[in-house]
Amino acid sequence: MQELSGLINVAAEFTVEGPLQSLSFNIGGWEVIISESIVVQWLVMVILAVVFFILGRNLKVRATSRRQMAAEYIVGFFRGMVNDTMGVKYKKYTAYIGALFCMSLISSLMGLLGLRAPTSDLSVVATWGIITFILTQRNKLKTGGIKGFFKGFIEPMPFMLPFNIIGEIANPVSQSLRHFANILAGSVVGGLIYFALGNVADGLASIGVPAILSLYFDLFSSFIQAYIFCTLTMAYVSMAECE
Repeated sequence: MQELSGLINVAAEFTVEGPLQSLSFNIGGWEVIISESIVVQWLVMVILAVVFFILGRNLKVRATSRRQMAAEYIVGFFRGMVNDTMGVKYKKYTAYIGALFCMSLISSLMGLLGLRAPTSDLSVVATWGIITFILTQRNKLKTGGIKGFFKGFIEPMPFMLPFNIIGEIANPVSQSLRHFANILAGSVVGGLIYFALGNVADGLASIGVPAILSLYFDLFSSFIQAYIFCTLTMAYVSMAECE
């Protein structure tokens, strides 16, 4: 009974908090807060900048090194994603989709370093969703003009206007919440597993079980969520094309 009471008391200390406040300062009477998510995102950008700087140095017409082969494989992977989902005419989106995928993947994997994953912060993925929404409306306006843009909101019948507006807004909302909820859920479940095994198990179980489960929650799930988010972005933009 005493051991059970001790576990209950320790369990009360397990909490899930939002992004921590890393830095705050005042500019002209406005308080500027730099959260943990912003700091980690800058760290992710530095990591990606260093990696792609190394991969992109001294490239040759014919690949003669594993470094250049790796670089060509990465570019080919994202080019194939865009061509298969959006079509060759949207190849200019390759750089954006590649950057979005890498940012999402590495951000989600930052939990492996003991940092809070920026993708478990709704404000981060919601911003990506807003960018998707802007690109979608831009493509609709570009391909259909002003007339085609507004015509799309009243098809197939004028009374569909409110439903079409709700549908346009729902796309980035559901896209963002899906990514955010999956990464956050993985962080919470992982934290609970570490907490539980640290109190009731000894030896290899307290190390091996979290390590095995992290293959899904940290690696597989991070890759899948990045892939799904990018696929939805490409689908929403290409499907917004007005004939």
